[in-house]
Amino acid sequence: MKTTPTLDVWLNQVQVRSLRSVFDHLPGVMFFAKDLEGRFTMANLAFAQRCGQADEAALLGKTDADVFPPELVANFRKKDLQICQSGEPAMRLVELFPNENGEHVWYETTKLPIFDVYGKPCGVFGTVRSYAGTKALLEPFLKVEAAAEFIQQNLADALNIDKLAKLTGLSIRQFERKFHKAYLVSPRAYHVRMRVAAASDLLKDTDLRPSEIADRTGFYDASDFSRQFRRAMKMSPTHFRRMHKSGQEG
Repeated sequence: MKTTPTLDVWLNQVQVRSLRSVFDHLPGVMFFAKDLEGRFTMANLAFAQRCGQADEAALLGKTDADVFPPELVANFRKKDLQICQSGEPAMRLVELFPNENGEHVWYETTKLPIFDVYGKPCGVFGTVRSYAGTKALLEPFLKVEAAAEFIQQNLADALNIDKLAKLTGLSIRQFERKFHKAYLVSPRAYHVRMRVAAASDLLKDTDLRPSEIADRTGFYDASDFSRQFRRAMKMSPTHFRRMHKSGQEG
């Protein structure tokens, strides 16, 4: 019979490089790792290219001095050594860092120590994000944030697209387009999702009847609630409640 490895065994068996690949899928985030000598040991494609390299493989083994202007290198190295010596992270540092055009721009950097199997610091890893890039990622949400909050706070009310658009200062067409860009669904679909989420909590935490839950979360009736819930959760409200009740008892 095959046994499941313990957490420690599993962690020892994991290929670290397979975990680092997640940083290739985080827009606006550059990732790097260095050893005690300051040599790059890992990086996502965005960081490697910002360093003037074609890919991660071309960057590995190089140091800050090989890829960055000398006026930036000393500060980078000083902070890396502090982190390795103290074993403490440095969160949300504001540092000068080259942008795509090689110009020095303020970026937000977070650096943390890497520990070896003996618990000793053996390098640093971190992320770099530009303020402008972060703002660009958040902009679609900020434009329609007031409408999304209004929907969540008024789930039992009918959706009024005209009112939501006015909350954001946009035309109805602009509002619907920007809302979909931010949340990847229409305002109406978002409304239903939030109702289902609220109903899920009531199913887990109360003994309210389906008709009562439907009334509290804005569904037309118990039948409409059941149909919409099943469509979103791929199971009936009864099955969902039974599953969570049995889990709590276990």
